[in-house]
Amino acid sequence: MPKGKTTFDVFISHSHRDAAISADLARVLRSYDLRVFTDAEAVAGQSIEDVIWEAMSESQALVAVIPEGDPSAWIAFELGAAKAWNKPIYAVASNPAASRLPVGLQGMMIYPPSRIGEIARAIKKMSGLLSDGDQKVLVEEYHRIGVPVDQLLLQPKQLSRLTKQFKKRAKRDVASEELVRTLLRLRKGGELRPSNVGNQRKAN
Repeated sequence: MPKGKTTFDVFISHSHRDAAISADLARVLRSYDLRVFTDAEAVAGQSIEDVIWEAMSESQALVAVIPEGDPSAWIAFELGAAKAWNKPIYAVASNPAASRLPVGLQGMMIYPPSRIGEIARAIKKMSGLLSDGDQKVLVEEYHRIGVPVDQLLLQPKQLSRLTKQFKKRAKRDVASEELVRTLLRLRKGGELRPSNVGNQRKAN
């Protein structure tokens, strides 16, 4: 099996002035055996924008460090992208009472840094949703559908078909978005061969 690139359980979104807080949060999250991405993961010669986008798109959850006042445009963008991808979002702020979330995410709980362990446990629990057997069933049904994983969220009918077949075989009710996230992680790790689009055409 070819060696895949690093995948992440948690993407931390933060401004440069909150880099120290981000590093502290990452340290605690890693103590729970979670794989954490911060912009410090980028190496020389890589496009930081490409690295961040790839890590964010295939991470399982987003932890956003919210500054006092309004968040930066970049943090607001990352929060919006995470919401669009149906990723769990956890907002953290040194002073929750003085921090504001972007429109569309207002009303979400803002945690103080002292509760990062609670967030870590929630993410850790979520990351163990699918057993090896469940993943095998999911991959088999994914190849029967014949739609590339990047396109599944754009084809609700096929995604619904995948979800129903997985539920029928695995005897488990798992959200469609979690199934897609699992497929993305498997692909990133080199454990998912490309889907045979031709199968979809024959099926249709």
